Amino acid sequence: MLNSIIMTQFKPDHARLERLLQAASAEQSAAEAHGMLCGMLCAGVEQWRPNLLEEADENDLLAQEALQELERLWELSGRELREHRMPLQLVLPEDERPVLERATALRDWSQGFLYGFGLGGSQKPELFRGEAGEALRDFSEIARMDLEEFGQAEEAEEALMQLAEYLWVAASLLWHERHDDAE
Repeated sequence: MLNSIIMTQFKPDHARLERLLQAASAEQSAAEAHGMLCGMLCAGVEQWRPNLLEEADENDLLAQEALQELERLWELSGRELREHRMPLQLVLPEDERPVLERATALRDWSQGFLYGFGLGGSQKPELFRGEAGEALRDFSEIARMDLEEFGQAEEAEEALMQLAEYLWVAASLLWHERHDDAE
């Protein structure tokens, strides 16, 4: 119960996670790390730690803080994916940040998701057909998108919002495709 209360108060903060990961010498950006966590959750990976900050120094306080933040994010994202009524909160830069920075984060999130999903080594061929397969192909397209297409125009703002919404809907679809059959 207490863990549930703590998790409802936890709000992912892109800038904070980015600083923590940089201080811990992580290879991933905040968006990519969150995408990896979500991909692993969707693929049924049970432990995220061997795949993110695996070489974190146990004596490094910043690395430990980054690990704690990732653990809270893992728990929150898992709950959001399980509960249909909650949208998945993507860890992305604030809307006030430049369009190119936010587009880069969406691309990084998609790359991270695909990597995390791949770590699950899904043995379910049906995940690569139908809507789920289309979602995975879309993740791949977003992960390879040309960032030059995003300018400062209002259309770019709308495109970013639509992409972010699509990513959480597609991630939810993939989670339910994988887990609803297992229940």
